[in-house]
Amino acid sequence: MVVKNKSLIERIQKNLSNNMIYYTLLVMILGTLLGYLFNLKFLSHYILLIVFIMIYPMMVNLSISSLKRIRGSLKPLMEALILNFIYAPLAMWILTSIFISNPKIKLALLMLSIAPSSSMGLGYLGLAEGHILSGAIIVAFAFLASVFIYPFLGQYFASGANLNVPLGLILKNITLVLIVPLLLGILTREYVERKHGHSKFINVKPYFSSITLLSLYVLLFFIFASKANLIIKSYKNILLLLPIAILFYGITVVILIFLNRRIFSFEYGKHQAVVFTSVSKNVALTIAILISVFGKEGSYLSVFPAIMSLFQAPFLMLYLRFSNKKLKHLFRRC
Repeated sequence: MVVKNKSLIERIQKNLSNNMIYYTLLVMILGTLLGYLFNLKFLSHYILLIVFIMIYPMMVNLSISSLKRIRGSLKPLMEALILNFIYAPLAMWILTSIFISNPKIKLALLMLSIAPSSSMGLGYLGLAEGHILSGAIIVAFAFLASVFIYPFLGQYFASGANLNVPLGLILKNITLVLIVPLLLGILTREYVERKHGHSKFINVKPYFSSITLLSLYVLLFFIFASKANLIIKSYKNILLLLPIAILFYGITVVILIFLNRRIFSFEYGKHQAVVFTSVSKNVALTIAILISVFGKEGSYLSVFPAIMSLFQAPFLMLYLRFSNKKLKHLFRRC
């Protein structure tokens, strides 16, 4: 019976992950439609609760132990951190300055640009036969770095959008949304592994991933349902995200292929570790930060990272197919 249950939850988790673009699109359309037809603004009162339910299992799955094995992945890690926290916000600032006039939408996309990798980043990395250990180290360090970087860059981005958000308030909300779930996640993982062994944690890991994904879909429904009228009025701004997504993801990948092949001489696996943990952004975490820090305004701002996720997923799928067919022979193998 245990094997059957485990198999079932793994199938559910894979289904939720592999079809993310379809489920995301479905809940966004349903949320907007039902929110427009009925008064569902009351759902906004439950958003923070869903945010915590979503973030906590994400932190349980974060592999802090991988940090001990940093030495062999130091160069990919440094490149990924520079890419994530310096190149990405700069590139997004340039693109949004060209295509977007609304400073609040710029703020939402800039906050997305400094987000660490999504959990699906490691999933795609595995499918691409990349270096999983390097990917895990990059994800872990990026998560920890974001705890310190989000408050200061968040305040800077907010000032550019004419939103006066005190640094103390940002630090308080970052603590609630990131640090508390991180500590609880570490304690949970340590308890399970010490009391029941690592194999037991591997058995229950799909449950945590499924909770995160289900919570994300519920959260997106609540956001779009509670802000349906505002979303419909600003549909033109949403359409402007397509060229930004194409250029941001496309240019980043081209730059990484050039750098990792010509300059750093990375083997294929470590190149993919950098790509999938840098190009893929944690939409769920970005939404959580926007909602917790910017309140009612944040509920509307979170619409735009959600829209970007619709472009991110197919781009990563196309890149994965390109990698399997064309890219492997360009890079040396381990």
